[in-house]
Amino acid sequence: MRSDAVARSLDMTGYFCPEPVVRTSEEIGDIEVGEVIELLADDPSSKPDMESWTKRTGHELISVEEEDGVFRFLIRRTA
Repeated sequence: MRSDAVARSLDMTGYFCPEPVVRTSEEIGDIEVGEVIELLADDPSSKPDMESWTKRTGHELISVEEEDGVFRFLIRRTA
């Protein structure tokens, strides 16, 4: 069963590259395959960074939303 329910949320607002990617990489290992991690980040470079990281690692970037300068990423662990 696939669900977009968030298993873990990571608030990285106020942090800059590469910290959001590094922390997401660490935290995603603590959830089960198929579960979703939510990342909140306000670093403008976090969008291309997370797109690149998910492509490189094979994790699924479900969605990216931006509101008031804060990006919300939903990423499904695939392996």
